[in-house]
Amino acid sequence: MSSTTRPLKRSGQTADQIFDRLIEAILSGEFPSGSVVREAPLARDWKVSRTPLREAVRRAAESGFIVLRPNQAPIIRLLTAEDIRDLYDLREVLELHALNLAWPHLSDGQIKSLRALATRARPRDARDWPQRCLKFDLALHGLWTQRCGNSWLVADLERHYQFLRIFQSWIGRDLGALAKSYDEHLAILDALEAGDQTEAVARLRRHIQASARLVEEALPKSESVAG
Repeated sequence: MSSTTRPLKRSGQTADQIFDRLIEAILSGEFPSGSVVREAPLARDWKVSRTPLREAVRRAAESGFIVLRPNQAPIIRLLTAEDIRDLYDLREVLELHALNLAWPHLSDGQIKSLRALATRARPRDARDWPQRCLKFDLALHGLWTQRCGNSWLVADLERHYQFLRIFQSWIGRDLGALAKSYDEHLAILDALEAGDQTEAVARLRRHIQASARLVEEALPKSESVAG
């Protein structure tokens, strides 16, 4: 059953539940870019009242996933090449800052755990290789995100990581791109193991810049500026 037809359980957290489901529907592609969010039919499908749904839509707009339009129904944001460049420019600043803040708090045990994940992700002919690479990817970036000691920075980075799920769906099954990203992650991990902060930051910067170019190349032709 899709999220558009599965009813929500009623509780005091209904507005939060609706927001979570709405974001998940956007990230999964169930609500595609440019699609109209019609509150009345959606409220009937999800069996919720219009008030918490309207609040969830407002919050999704504040997070950048939905565009509110005067006298028109909201739409799912259409991401452009400029959006991608802007998002990755900001991500570069935030992640490099997070890595620098987290550096004194990174332990040998944490880095060894990442090496074990990287090793398990190495065989490239296995059917679940993309999933294992993604697990390594999330753990590596999560290392400095969760240990930077700045809750505001963590919140901003986690919002950016949500957009990355949309970008990953564009790239799809491009195993060449996946292999390139895996090798870049290994290079960052090598610098972490060597205790070379300057090199780790430089390699992270190059990885984010390379990812931005890859995503921009994969931008669906139907994507355009949302009014």
